[in-house]
Formats: sequence, structure tokens, C-alpha cells
Amino acid sequence: MILLHVFNDLSSLPLAKCCEGRIEMIEHKIVYREFPPGSLLPSERKLGEQLKVNRMTIVRVYEELLAAGLIERKQGSGTRVSTSKWGMLHSGTTNWKSYVEGGTFLPMLPLIKRIKQEANSVKDIYDLAGGDLPTDLSPSSLLVSFLKDITEVDTGFEHVQGQLLLRETIAHYMKELYNINATSSSIIVTTGIQQSIYLITQCLLSPGDAIAIESPSYIYSFPLFQSTGLRVFGLPVDENGINPEDIITLYRKHRIKFIFLNPTYQNPTRTVLSENRWKRIAEIAAELNIPISEGDSYNPYLL
Repeated sequence: MILLHVFNDLSSLPLAKCCEGRIEMIEHKIVYREFPPGSLLPSERKLGEQLKVNRMTIVRVYEELLAAGLIERKQGSGTRVSTSKWGMLHSGTTNWKSYVEGGTFLPMLPLIKRIKQEANSVKDIYDLAGGDLPTDLSPSSLLVSFLKDITEVDTGFEHVQGQLLLRETIAHYMKELYNINATSSSIIVTTGIQQSIYLITQCLLSPGDAIAIESPSYIYSFPLFQSTGLRVFGLPVDENGINPEDIITLYRKHRIKFIFLNPTYQNPTRTVLSENRWKRIAEIAAELNIPISEGDSYNPYLL
């Protein structure tokens, strides 16, 4: 599963040697939807500080992007990526910013604190939530002998979004297999489908929002939706998958805001969504601005 998300901080951009290079970098991120339509860009002063360049250089960069129709500038509202249907921006673009700002689920901090207190008060327990070995089972002496000649040891995660090489490989496959332009910065690697769904519910949805999932579906076994106050509605599955027109019906009745699909060898029916239905679903989602989460682990192109 791939989640596209908004970057309002350009601190990860490498320093360019000229103004044209900086224009190309920002343009690249806009075209590849790292900066979706309507997203807020840093001020001239802030961007200049991040890139360690003179503010007038950033002024020129923004002027060039404005002339190209890539950004919009309004007094009091800052600099934003253009929302008009210019060039490569097709119709039906999802307003991700509204989704990100809508996420209101908060962690159950009192409950988490209580669990930690109880765990610390009990001896001889194993933490099944993590993947680390208990200290008494860790081969400490063996590790010391292996690492004694190594001066630098990376014992943590390389990046919060996942290993860079893996994300670059995924971006390459997205282009080769699906003709989807994505960059490593637009990809988040998760531990599995449940973590991906958790991120969606926490960041893109709010209590009371309506979502659609296939019926039957293994996702019904996940307590995430009910525990976070989402309203779940089913899309009946036949021999060719879901009926696209059912999406329109649910939208009119319940204003669904998200669709979760398992199109290839759907679990548990094993059906494969037909090409004609996939095209129609894509059209409907674009018209209604409804994001789709696609669980596609059995796609033959990915095996």
C-alpha cells in the first residue's frame, strides 16, 4: 500500500547550484504530487533559510513558478500550489490537504500510560508488541566480538519512511508496472496492511466519517474502524468484484469519504476485479474525489 502525503517542509531538498536548479526541484515535486494542488509552500524567507540562499533568489524562483502557472500567490494566504487545471494536472484531483487537516483521532494516552505502569510492575513478562529479544536472550557477548572492530554501528531505522533504496525500487516499479509517477519521498513503507490502515484512519479520517469496504472482506475483522468511530458500509462482491455503481449509491446516501479495496484474488471470495469495472471505479473516484486504498498483495505483477 502506498500513501501519498503532503510535504510543507523543503528542508530535505538538496542544495542546487543555480536558481534554475531550484525551480526544477520545486516543479518536479509539484508534478509528482509531493506538493498537491492547494498545498502551502514555505515563505520566501523560510525557504531561503532552509536552502541557505539569499531571499532574492527565492523571490526569483517563485516568480518563475508563478509565470509558469505552477503556483498561486494571494495577499494574506501565502504561496500555494496552483489549483487550476494547468498542463499535467488532470480533473478530479483529490484535495489531500483537506483530508490531512481533518484527521482528529488521538491516542488513548491515559490507557497507554496505565498499560505501561502495569507492565513495569510485573516481573518476568515478554513484550509481544515489539520485535526485540529480551535482554537475557540477546547474544550480547557474541555481538561484542563481531562489532569490536567496527567504529560506526547503525542500530536504528535508516529513515522513518523506510529504507531509501527500497522506496526508490518501489517508485521504479510503480512507473514500470502502472505508469504511475512517484518519488521515494512520496512512499511510506509499513509493516503491513493493518499499520497502513491505522495511518489512514489517524491522519485522513475523522470520527463519524463514512467509508466503504467490500462485503464480504477480511478487513471486517479489523477493530480499527469501529474503535475510531467510523461508519462502515459494504460493497457487495460478485464474480467480477464490486459493482462500481454501488459506490455512487453509498456516496449519495452516506457521503463516503474513503474506499478500501482488495481487487486481485479478493479475500475471502478470490474474485478478480474486471478491467472494465476498474476503469469505471477510477472514473467515479475522480468525479467524487474519493481516495481508494488498494490492498493488492496478490497482484501477479508484484510476485
